[in-house]
Amino acid sequence: MNAQALSAAMANFKLASLNAEAESIKSSDFYAWLDNSGLPPEVSIRLKDLIEKTKEIAGHVISVGRIILMKILEFVKAHPNFFIGAAVGAAIGSLAHLVPFIGNLLATITVPLGIFIGAFYGHTMDKREQGKTAIPNDVLLGIPQDIIEIAKDFFKLLAEIFNVIFDKKN
Repeated sequence: MNAQALSAAMANFKLASLNAEAESIKSSDFYAWLDNSGLPPEVSIRLKDLIEKTKEIAGHVISVGRIILMKILEFVKAHPNFFIGAAVGAAIGSLAHLVPFIGNLLATITVPLGIFIGAFYGHTMDKREQGKTAIPNDVLLGIPQDIIEIAKDFFKLLAEIFNVIFDKKN
């Protein structure tokens, strides 16, 4: 499936539409979501700073931070099992710290591995819920395909819009 490049006019329209949608969401709603998300406080503070970021694009002030956070929220809602799997994997991986003497060494391996395996399993559960085949015939090819699918889903829209806008000569 080839992605079509957006024209400059369509990209401007989509960006203006996203900006209007992002501006319609109150900062307090974003803050409430961040406070209830269970994220570490350091991450919540950084994301709260992101909400206030703006950029002048094509002569208009665009709330880039709000748009990015809005897209992150949409992604989380569209892939709930992915994030649950990653969290469970991180929790299980961090249990390696409890092993005497070599716990820290084991944790450096088990935490990233747990996150990856948990996120991958969560993604396959999301695919099953959407009615897609979860595992192809060749499992080794299926893992990179799933990773690529996740990345494509997340960055597709933002990449198209921002690439056209930033490449545009005024």
